Amino acid sequence: LRPSAPPRCRLPRRALRAPGMSIAEPLRRGEGGDRPSFPRAALAIALRRRPVTNVPAEGQLRKRLTVTDLIFIGIGASVGSGIFVISGIAAVPTGPAVCISFVIAAVSSIFSAFCYAELAARIPIAGNVYLYAYAAFGEIFALVFGINLLVDFHVGAALGMLSCATYLHTAMAHLGVRLPDPRAVAVVLAALITGTLCVGVERGLKRANGFLVAAKTAIVVLIIVVGCFKMHTDNLVPFVPFGFGPVLSTSTTCCFAYIGFGTIASAAEECVNPQRDLPIAITASLLVCALLYVGFSLVLCGIVPFREIDKTAPVAAAFGPQYADLPWVKVLVTWGAIIGILTTLITGLYSQARMYLAISRDGLIFSCLRYVSPRFGTPTSAQLACGVLAAVLAACLPLDQLVRFLNIGVLSSYTVVCAGVLVLRAEKPAPVAVGCIALGISSVAAPAIAEWTAGSESLAGQAWCRIIIYSVLAILVVASWAPLFLQKFARPLTFACPLCPFLPSLGIAVNGYLLSHCHWEAWLRLGGTTALILAGYAFRVRRLASSDAGSA
Repeated sequence: LRPSAPPRCRLPRRALRAPGMSIAEPLRRGEGGDRPSFPRAALAIALRRRPVTNVPAEGQLRKRLTVTDLIFIGIGASVGSGIFVISGIAAVPTGPAVCISFVIAAVSSIFSAFCYAELAARIPIAGNVYLYAYAAFGEIFALVFGINLLVDFHVGAALGMLSCATYLHTAMAHLGVRLPDPRAVAVVLAALITGTLCVGVERGLKRANGFLVAAKTAIVVLIIVVGCFKMHTDNLVPFVPFGFGPVLSTSTTCCFAYIGFGTIASAAEECVNPQRDLPIAITASLLVCALLYVGFSLVLCGIVPFREIDKTAPVAAAFGPQYADLPWVKVLVTWGAIIGILTTLITGLYSQARMYLAISRDGLIFSCLRYVSPRFGTPTSAQLACGVLAAVLAACLPLDQLVRFLNIGVLSSYTVVCAGVLVLRAEKPAPVAVGCIALGISSVAAPAIAEWTAGSESLAGQAWCRIIIYSVLAILVVASWAPLFLQKFARPLTFACPLCPFLPSLGIAVNGYLLSHCHWEAWLRLGGTTALILAGYAFRVRRLASSDAGSA
C-alpha cells in the first residue's frame, strides 16, 4: 500500500467545533426556545471545554519513548549553554551561596513540575499546555496560552539557531575552517534538525538527543570533577557574604534554568507507559538539572573569588592562566555550549510540532498540520513548518532585540497548568477557576507594587505609608488564597500532585512572582499577541456561526 499524501493546507470549514457540537447549536439554545444573543452564544463557544478522555481516532503517534528517553528530553531542554554563563552571573551578587539559590529555584519549580506530571499522566495526548487549558478552562484559554507559549518557542528556537551558529563559527575558525555567515549556518542547522525529527522518533529524536545529552552531561560532569581539584576552600568563606536577601532574589533568575521540564509533557502520546513514566521523568530530569547547576556553580566559586568572576565568560576565565590554568577546558566549554544549544533546539522543535498537531486536530488551525506520516509516525507537516519558521526568523529578524520578549509565555503556561490541576479536580470548577484567576493576578500585582513602593522617591521617609501598602497587599494575597481551601477536590486515579490544593496554589503564586519580574516589553508582547488572538478568534466564530445559523 502506498502511503497517503498529506492533505492540502487550508483552514478547515468545520473549525472551532468541539466534538458533537455545531457552531450554531449555542445560537439555537435558549430559555423558552428563544435564540440567545450572539455575545452569549460566542461566550458559550469560547468557554466550552474539551473532554479529558477524547483520544484522536486516527493519525495517532507511535508509542516509542521510554522513561530514559523522557528524562533525556527533559535534561536536553533544560541544560543548554546557559549553564556556562548563568552560574557566573548568579554568583556575583550571592557569592558561594549561589548553590542555595539554585536549590531554592529547584524547590520552587517542583511545584509546577508536580502539576505538569499530574496533567500529563491524566491526559496522555500530544498538546502540552494547549490541551490542559482546553480541558480545564475552555477553547479560548487554550488558544491564548498555547499560542503565547509557541511565540516564546519560536523566538527562542531562532535565537538558539543563531547562537549555535556563532559558537560553531568560532570553534571551526580555531581549527582553521572558515564557515559562511552565522545566519546562513543557522538556516542549515534548522534544516538538519528538522530532517532529523521528521524521520521518526526511534531513528531521529531518540538517537540524536540521547547521544548529545549524554555528551553534554559528560562534559559538565568532567568540568566539575576537574574543577574540584583546583578549588580553594578560602574562596568559599564567607559562604553567605551578603545575607539571605540576595540569595532569595537571585533564585528568581535561577528559576529560568529549569523551565525545560514542561517539554516532556509534549511526548505524552508517544510514551510507552505515560501514567508511570511521565511523572518519573519530569521529577528526575528536574533533580538531575539541579544537581548539575549546584555542583557547577559551587566549583566555579571555589576556583575564582566571587568578586572576580567574569560575567561574560566565567568558565573560560576560571580555567585561564590566572586561576586553574587548564586551557583545554576552554575548548571543552565551547563544544559543550554547542551541544547544549543543539539539545534545546531538538527538544524545542519537537515540542512545537506536537502542539501544532493538537491544535490542528481540534480544527483551530490549518488541517494539513494534523498529518502524521504513516512511514515515520511523525507529524511531518507541522515539523517542517516549525523548521521553516525557525530558519526564517533566524535569517531575518534582529533577535538580539527580542530576548526580553522571552519566558513570559512559558511562565504563564506554567501558571495555567497549576490552575488546571485545581479546576479538573474540583467538585465545583467555576468558583475554583475564579479563585485561581484572583490568586494569579494578586501574585503578579503584589510583588510589582511592593517593588515600586520600595523604590519610590515620593514615599521616601514615609514608613507608615509603606507599612499600610504592604499590609493591604498581604491581606489581598491571603484573601485570594482562602477561597481555594474552602473547596473539595477529588483525587485522580493516575499520578496525583501531593498536598492539593496547597502545592498547586503555591505553584501559581511562585509563577506569578516570576511573571512580575518579566521585562515590560515582554508584557507588551503578551498583550499584543493576546489581542490578536482574541480578534482573530472573534472574527472566525462570527463567520462560522453566521454560516451555520443560515444553513440551519
